[in-house]
Amino acid sequence: MIQFNRDVILNILYESDTRLTARAYIKRIAAGLSISFSQAKIILKSLVDEEELAYQDLYGATYVTQNFLKPVRVTENFFLRPPARKSEAGPNDIDILIDQGISFGSGHHPTTRLCLEAINTIYFTVPAIKIPPNLPGADIGTGSGVLAIALCLVGIERCKAWEIDPNAVSEARKNVAANHLSHRICVIEGHMPMCKPPFSVIIANLRVPTLKLLSGPIQNNLCPKGVIILSGIRQWEKTQLIDHYTKIGFTLIWQKDEKDWSGLIMENKG
Repeated sequence: MIQFNRDVILNILYESDTRLTARAYIKRIAAGLSISFSQAKIILKSLVDEEELAYQDLYGATYVTQNFLKPVRVTENFFLRPPARKSEAGPNDIDILIDQGISFGSGHHPTTRLCLEAINTIYFTVPAIKIPPNLPGADIGTGSGVLAIALCLVGIERCKAWEIDPNAVSEARKNVAANHLSHRICVIEGHMPMCKPPFSVIIANLRVPTLKLLSGPIQNNLCPKGVIILSGIRQWEKTQLIDHYTKIGFTLIWQKDEKDWSGLIMENKG
């Protein structure tokens, strides 16, 4: 068997700015380790056989991706795992059960991970970011429901999750039920209306034009000193979006980039 550093091989994939087909990934492994194409191919096969990596069909092409059909650590404290798989979470970890469907929010995309990292930061950093207590949370464009589920698992008592795609609504409700949170998370088909009482935290993992359009409704539905978690932002778009939200009364308190995507936490100065 060819000896190789697993982390080095995986980082070639995880740090790539574009999706990699199997052939493209094998060529990068071969170049990075100065080995033959056939040897690199054996390495990829071993990682797929060990369920570290998987193949994903997308738009008629097959790409290599991290395998989310087993428990995967996505932040310091969050694991994503299919309901049928045994937990690998430690005493300070939180399992989020997500059945891999067609909805956005499986954990493959950097923007989902950035939002989970933001939730992790709010609730697990020392000192933790303080948000107003005893108020519900909201998730706009919930997809698989993963972010609403994460909010409730870390301590938000109730959450409303809006989604306009009927298929995603169905999948989100199934994932909410799998996490035993149907009594705390309401998945709603449609757009977010004006809500009372206001929310203490609102998540929106959407593209920048939509985030700009929703800035007024988001602020109107957020309590003073409440926070927003925003992602779906390309790195070169973040400055203009931060400026947009700053002008209406928000303050940036956290920002992180992954590949060419950005995630933000901003506080409503109220």
